[in-house]
Amino acid sequence: MRSPAGSTPVVGVLACTSLSATGTTYSHVNRTVVRQLARHADVAAVLIPATEPDNAGAILSVLDGLVLPGGPSFLHPASFDTATPIHPDRAYDPARDAVASALLAAAAHLPDLPVLGSCRGMQEIAVHSGGLLCETDPTGSHRRLPDENDDRWGPAHPVTLTPGGHLANLLDQPPNAEFLVNSQHSQIVDRLPASVHIEAVAPDGVIEAIAVDRPHRFVLGVQWHFEQHTARSPLDLALLAEFGRRCRIRHNGGPAR
Repeated sequence: MRSPAGSTPVVGVLACTSLSATGTTYSHVNRTVVRQLARHADVAAVLIPATEPDNAGAILSVLDGLVLPGGPSFLHPASFDTATPIHPDRAYDPARDAVASALLAAAAHLPDLPVLGSCRGMQEIAVHSGGLLCETDPTGSHRRLPDENDDRWGPAHPVTLTPGGHLANLLDQPPNAEFLVNSQHSQIVDRLPASVHIEAVAPDGVIEAIAVDRPHRFVLGVQWHFEQHTARSPLDLALLAEFGRRCRIRHNGGPAR
């Protein structure tokens, strides 16, 4: 049973897994994600461990929203394209892959449940929907190096919003308005099925945001990290405010609009 109407909505944040030196497996999330969700979406967050994918439906039934954040690992190629080579120097998290897929499958049966993904989370949404990933150009702008202030989360490149999309509708801006975003990823979304809409693109054509089953659902993924320097970004502030609004609609039992 979800918390009473009028209280703070509760969202689940999918965790990553890590293995300690003693062989113990832990689930963890970036606390900055939780902090910015509380500040700018006005929601409380609980951790969803990357284990027991069969419980995905039961977990989502008591939540008001789902967040798939970024993480230190790559999606395992087995989850989207068996022809893609496995890189021995990369960290993979197949446990999170499995739980993310199970959560997204369960969310499809809860059309009023808002889903927000960033970086790895956007890629999980894309792959679950039938999309493919490929490598970025290592000489391009999609992995920003630290500046003189040692800030790797500063603006890396602009994105152009797609007219009529969720993101474009959040802000009173002219068509094809551009916004600066951070960038820390080595893979990009390559191909998407017709059910997935492109919400934003980078100057080099890289897909930077997607939406599934628009406008009937709010399942939105962004390739950047909305939790970094959120207060400086009108786009991220509007994104989190809208996610929180939709969480409150579900929380209070109203129809999503």
